[in-house]
Amino acid sequence: MTLLAARPALVLAYFTYFGVLGIFVPYLGLFLDGRGFDSRQIGLLLAMVTATRIIGPAIWAGLADRSNKPLRVMQLGAMLACIGWLGSFVDAGFWWLLLALALFSFFWTAILPQLEVSTFLFLNNNTEQYSRVRSAGSVGYIVLVMLGGWLYQQYGSEFMPAAALAFLLLLVFCLFNLPAIAPLQDSGSASLSYRQLASHKILWIFLGAALLLQISFAPFYGFFTLYSRDLGYSGSQTGLLIGVAIAAEIVAFYYAGRIMRNRSYRLLLSICYGLTAVRWLMVAFLGHSGWWLALSMLLHAGSFAIAHSCAMQFIQQIFPTSQRGRGQAIYAGIIFGGGGAIGAYLSGLSWQNGAGAANTFVLAAGFALLATLLVLALPKKIASIS
Repeated sequence: MTLLAARPALVLAYFTYFGVLGIFVPYLGLFLDGRGFDSRQIGLLLAMVTATRIIGPAIWAGLADRSNKPLRVMQLGAMLACIGWLGSFVDAGFWWLLLALALFSFFWTAILPQLEVSTFLFLNNNTEQYSRVRSAGSVGYIVLVMLGGWLYQQYGSEFMPAAALAFLLLLVFCLFNLPAIAPLQDSGSASLSYRQLASHKILWIFLGAALLLQISFAPFYGFFTLYSRDLGYSGSQTGLLIGVAIAAEIVAFYYAGRIMRNRSYRLLLSICYGLTAVRWLMVAFLGHSGWWLALSMLLHAGSFAIAHSCAMQFIQQIFPTSQRGRGQAIYAGIIFGGGGAIGAYLSGLSWQNGAGAANTFVLAAGFALLATLLVLALPKKIASIS
């Protein structure tokens, strides 16, 4: 199948996948708060749910490798995620919701790593084409964030179960309309051993820096809507602020290929991570000003879009072709799973039902600064694992 024929299906898959996250990520904190949980319980729920992403990607990647059917794995994961999400409709207390969200999150991890690997393979590792296809995910995210803000104002936090389920079902439909993209088998490269992975210093420096950055994002992902509400912003204003961040992300993704061309990962990542530290300080101390808060959101272009594009290219470059699914699973598990869980738990402890909000974002800035210092230890040129 040609790129011209497959690209619309890939664009729609990214749009719906991140559209679901546009409902789930910004408004989950409000949803849990509406169910009567305090900030410590919310932090623990977010941490436990995120922790499923540590092991989930590796399990699903192994299944995809053995079956050589990544598309079927994505479809299965999406259908099971719908079933897991049904538990959120029942208000039966902390442990029931923890189980429902953990099941949803575990099945959800089947989708993105395989979608990323398949897309890169189909696009022949073309960074500019990938960035433009991936920008459709940002469009889906911003559309659903804005819609979610309006729905929150109209119906309160209980809008979330039905709205998320509707777009989950749309995602299932989109995945069943994707072209079959089987991963390429590189017969010339043997499977990487754990000893090879453990001894690759550059890989662990990169993963350590990315882990610290992801920890720094936890207050934003888990508590920003609550923070905005406490500062007096309406649901629509909060949605608009997040929309500013995603609009900047879309532009950055579109031009990421050009920005990354012939530039070192160390330079780009250090700039992006440094800007992230500045961003969290702005949120902490200038959040009462809508203009300053909007300006901080523009920094999302670097702190997420360019940083993520660099990370994806790093994985593509450092892992052999036949091992890139494994590389994506390692990255997703350690960074989004481990980093997200640690950050969510720490944020829940320091948030103190809003009293510690500013201090929590200062702590996030500290993690981003440590990530900046660590990434400066990367070499100018990255060699693949061998």
